[in-house]
Amino acid sequence: MIYSVQQIKFEFATYVKEFGADFAGWSVGVADDARQALFRENGVDEAGDVWLWKQALTPTAAAMVRSWLVDRHGVSNVSAEASGAEVFIFKRHCAEN
Repeated sequence: MIYSVQQIKFEFATYVKEFGADFAGWSVGVADDARQALFRENGVDEAGDVWLWKQALTPTAAAMVRSWLVDRHGVSNVSAEASGAEVFIFKRHCAEN
């Protein structure tokens, strides 16, 4: 399913708040294949870490979400040079799991 920038912002903010609301412990990226970027490229543990991805309408829309998270909330950017319409966030080793 494809989501608007505002929908993705809302989903990500809600998800982060569910796990303590501290954006500083999270990382964000964009990719053509978020699954590969999360689990292969960034070594996210599918069962032990907290993660989420959404498909934006365009790579520009995904980059807007990434910029909002990095610039406004201090989320770490793991894909500064990457592009793609899928945007993802993750937090490693979350104690709430």
